[in-house]
Amino acid sequence: MISESAKSLLAYRYLKGVGRKYLNDIAISAQLSRTSVDEAFAAGKIGADKFSKEQLEQAFELAAGQIKIAESLGHKIICRLDEQYPDSLKKLPDAPPILFCAGDLRILKSDSITIIGTRSPTEHGVAIAQRITQWFSENNWCVTSGLAKGIDTVAHESCLEARGKTIAVLAHGLEKIYPAQNKRLASDITDKGGLLVSEYSYNSYVGRSNFVERDRIQAALAKAVVLVQSDLTGGSLHASRAILNYGRYLLVVGQSNRDVEFREEKIAANMVLLYGDTSEKLSLLKVSKDRLDMVLPLPNREHLKEVSNVIRNITFNEKEVPSGENNHLF
Repeated sequence: MISESAKSLLAYRYLKGVGRKYLNDIAISAQLSRTSVDEAFAAGKIGADKFSKEQLEQAFELAAGQIKIAESLGHKIICRLDEQYPDSLKKLPDAPPILFCAGDLRILKSDSITIIGTRSPTEHGVAIAQRITQWFSENNWCVTSGLAKGIDTVAHESCLEARGKTIAVLAHGLEKIYPAQNKRLASDITDKGGLLVSEYSYNSYVGRSNFVERDRIQAALAKAVVLVQSDLTGGSLHASRAILNYGRYLLVVGQSNRDVEFREEKIAANMVLLYGDTSEKLSLLKVSKDRLDMVLPLPNREHLKEVSNVIRNITFNEKEVPSGENNHLF
């Protein structure tokens, strides 16, 4: 089943000139005025009268095609007006109006931590990711990541091994899995009570920008992002930047003595964020200076409980948190 609100928002996004922001405006207007999405759309500045009957019919036909695919795959399509839609996304200026979901929707309401990092981690980076994921999973956190190679894969697998719940945010329609080597992992996620989620339609074009856009949802679903390892140009910095811009926490993981000694390229971003000066951090993250208050060092496993208590009990708009000391690394 799909709600009438989701059906209409899905259709309207096929109309020329109607984008994410406008769909969110329509949904919010419908909610505040206690009207339907269709009524809110008709009253908007890009109303139904701006489109021909044929254009509107075609949009709803395209939406019907998406709904048919979802039903055939056992997936769900939800919108920001539906009860299942995660509260963590609603306040965002760039929230996805529509989400395509495969798996257990209930975990969208769970306390979530996003664990990310390079596609080519060091051996010690893999071990660190496993330990961190296991700890959060065993302490009733839902683990979110992007199903990419490297740290993402380690996070999902380690969560499942700990019998936790995990969400994979995809950068394309749910009819495909990328990378292909993670098809089995994707099935395991849904089979074991997890969730695959995407803002992209089935059979839609996949461009490089999709992955940057996906990273913002990875961040937005969580109370904090854990950066396990990244080099200075890694894609993980997109989610790191996003979580800070949303006023939430970036947890920067300390590295092993071996990786520090050998100056491993894949830990360079972590080293800047842990030990660099303010100008170096700002240059790397490209955020305003006040956002650096939301960067927390996670030196070693002994700090996990303390950090977990901080992020579990905060509101999404809270701005300051204790920074801790960076003494003992994993």
